Amino acid sequence: MPDSFEVVYEKLSKFAKMFSENGAIDRREVLKLLQQALDQMKTLRQEYTGLLNEHLEELTRTYQEIATLFELNNIFANVVDPSEIFETLSDVLRQTVPFKAIVVELTVLGKKIDYEKSYDQIDSIPVAKDLLDTLEGVVLIEPDHGMKVKNLLSVPVRSGGTSWGRITLIEKESGIFTAADRKILEAAAFQLAATCERYTRLWREIERQRIREQLEIARRIQMNLLPRQLPSLEHFDIAASMTPAVQVGGDYYDVIPVRGCILVTVADISGKGIPAALLMTSLRSTLRVLAKNSSELSHLASELNNVLCDDLSEDRFVTIVLMCLHRDGKVSVINAGHNPILLMHSDEVSLMEAHELPMGIMKDVYYREVEIDLHPGDALLIYTDGVTEARNETGEEFGLERLMSVVKSSREVSASEIITRLQNELKRFCREAPQHDDSTMLVVKYLRRD
Repeated sequence: MPDSFEVVYEKLSKFAKMFSENGAIDRREVLKLLQQALDQMKTLRQEYTGLLNEHLEELTRTYQEIATLFELNNIFANVVDPSEIFETLSDVLRQTVPFKAIVVELTVLGKKIDYEKSYDQIDSIPVAKDLLDTLEGVVLIEPDHGMKVKNLLSVPVRSGGTSWGRITLIEKESGIFTAADRKILEAAAFQLAATCERYTRLWREIERQRIREQLEIARRIQMNLLPRQLPSLEHFDIAASMTPAVQVGGDYYDVIPVRGCILVTVADISGKGIPAALLMTSLRSTLRVLAKNSSELSHLASELNNVLCDDLSEDRFVTIVLMCLHRDGKVSVINAGHNPILLMHSDEVSLMEAHELPMGIMKDVYYREVEIDLHPGDALLIYTDGVTEARNETGEEFGLERLMSVVKSSREVSASEIITRLQNELKRFCREAPQHDDSTMLVVKYLRRD
């Protein structure tokens, strides 16, 4: 190995000292020493030049890698849909890693997105794709591995616990894929995974917003199907309210003047949300049509049940109260599997339990009427289980006793005031706790006889 600059310098210094001390040195000896020094310096210069070139080449590669990473970051920062950047991604990667073909396979929101591009005439893309279906993690195939694909680098596109797919480079133009190539491709895969995740979150948020808008429209439609204004009656004071738990629901109430009486109903369709709301719409339409032609409450209930049996699936049913109000205070009641009706008479509150099966379970059921006589000042409360099962922040239910207590203390007020007191008590009890069922209340107060 040639001497270093320090050794050559020492030799020249030694020679200069000898020359100054002894002027009779042989000229040929001098020339020989000088030639050796010059040869050694030339060799050292060539070595250092080579070393500098290697460093420069390494710095150039590093700069290119950093520039590629920076460009990748800019590309992914300005895109929403990952499929929009495959072409640009491929061209940017090839500036640093000169491959012959690229394959990107992703599954986003259940949809497969495939991209492939060749920069040279190769026929190994199908073979590579079949091979990758059987492999996991980072895949590196080198020419001497005896595989059908001579040269391949593939990394997974993954974020958190989600695997989105793979990005694969096939056949490097010269040499083999290096650790630096893998680092670049993994950086691109990381950015691509982040884009897939961001796109998924955005799409789901858009979808949630769209569903919220549709639910709001459905809620307005449903509320419009309820009586906009209850009839003003000479002998009865009637008030009602309905609050859906998830924007739309399966609760229903109605007040329909028919021949000889006022038909009052409150119903609760099993389930919540849009399916229950659709069935509620069907129930309303059917009841209003049948009510025009039915002279008896029992006949109306039987016909309504038969229609519901045809419309409802096996896991659906309807609890319902049908009530005919007569001006003399007589009331015909059918409680088909619904909550107990509260009857307030004098200072006492009693319960009228359900006495028939819910509707929609079996056909040709005969529904018996129960007759009661109301006195002026008496009141009836029909409600759905969303009222009594309303929960507070500790999970405690509002319950029937609290409901009866509010009704009992409201003898001297109007029907609408009873509803208001019940709503206020529910709000005070539940506070900010979310409710999981619709709540409907209808109050009938008898005013006077003829």
